[in-house]
Amino acid sequence: MNKLPDWIKIKKCKKVYTKDISGKENGFLIDILNRNDDIFKGREDESFQQIYYSSVYKNMFKGFHIHPYKYDTVTCIFGLALLVFYPHLISKNNLNTIIDFNDLIIIPIDNQNNILTISFPSKYPHGYFGVSDISYLLNYRNPAWNPQDLFQYDYKCEGIETFLESWVINNAIS
Repeated sequence: MNKLPDWIKIKKCKKVYTKDISGKENGFLIDILNRNDDIFKGREDESFQQIYYSSVYKNMFKGFHIHPYKYDTVTCIFGLALLVFYPHLISKNNLNTIIDFNDLIIIPIDNQNNILTISFPSKYPHGYFGVSDISYLLNYRNPAWNPQDLFQYDYKCEGIETFLESWVINNAIS
């Protein structure tokens, strides 16, 4: 690449493979822009926080994630996935909570027929279930993730993938 003028800034985006709480790979995440990046230097007064895209593989559940002080705004930019919420708060001290699958809020999202942008407080347990071979989800997060964030945590939900596979079949989602 030719030498660029200093007013053009480039960030090499890093692909981070993601795993569920048991260590099984369930997709990946690519952080597109985070206000903490070098590429954002000199623009710290802007209110922008972070945008990234994440993937989820077919019949894999990526979640439940809990970020008590963040908001997420997501849209599916490729494929078909389910955005799944548990509408009750689970504190870090109550990770042994058994959830009732009948309480789940399940929203199919895709880039063809059900094109939605969904915003929510991330303090509610949430995750993504892949219906297509691979689905890509674009997420605007506020505030941006940083390595010092000690508040976020995951909740392992036994049986969620089997339940969601059946839900897809029973609701003729494909």
